[in-house]
Amino acid sequence: MSIHPTAIIHKDAKIGPGVQVGPFSIINADVEIGARCIIGSHVWLDHARVGEGTKIGAQTLIGGDPQMLRWSDVPSLVRIGKNNDIRELVTIHRSRNENGETALGDGNFIMSNTHIGHDCLIGNNTIITTYAGLSGSVTVHDFAIIGGQAGVHQFVRIGEMAMVGGMARIVQDVAPFMLAEGSPADMRSTNAVGLKRKGFSDKARANIKEAFKILFKSGLSLKSSRLKLAEMPDDSGEMKKILDFVNSTTRGLTGV
Repeated sequence: MSIHPTAIIHKDAKIGPGVQVGPFSIINADVEIGARCIIGSHVWLDHARVGEGTKIGAQTLIGGDPQMLRWSDVPSLVRIGKNNDIRELVTIHRSRNENGETALGDGNFIMSNTHIGHDCLIGNNTIITTYAGLSGSVTVHDFAIIGGQAGVHQFVRIGEMAMVGGMARIVQDVAPFMLAEGSPADMRSTNAVGLKRKGFSDKARANIKEAFKILFKSGLSLKSSRLKLAEMPDDSGEMKKILDFVNSTTRGLTGV
């Protein structure tokens, strides 16, 4: 363990083996940091659980109070998984709900100046790019990418392997495997490059492209689109993921 002498660490904080803490960082009582984490300079941590191997860049704030005008202080957390790379000047706020959590999974890359609001749920292996802002209770599924300066409305879901373009304004759910951009956002295409890089078969990519056409280009009602999606072949499960996501939307879908 390597703790800079100017760092302030509360006696009740739990620090795992091999952790490095940089100059002038403050780690408060209700914090647990897993093994081999690297905490940069001027970091502020409170109400947080940080999984092993995670890096936190300089001047980042994790576990601050929710940004709300009307809120009663209750016990809540930010819970961060393993091997995340959280860069400088990021803010991640704790849950507004008693015993609730703002949560990040494993292997995420959170670039500088990103804001993740209270009660957001971030999956695994996502990329959230510089100056992106996630309002409260946003859900981001595995392998999704959110472009720089994009703004995501509260309660919106970003589906698995979806991509949100830079400076996009997202006020409705973004379906899995698709690409949304613009202000207001619209669906442009499938996330074709990402699917190919991830090793999706030609057949799977063709099925996803057909699903894109049915949902966003056919002019069918959402009810009719759902019925047509349910009839499509689904050898590797992508259609079920899209259909389950569409069926569970409460805010509606971007592009529909």
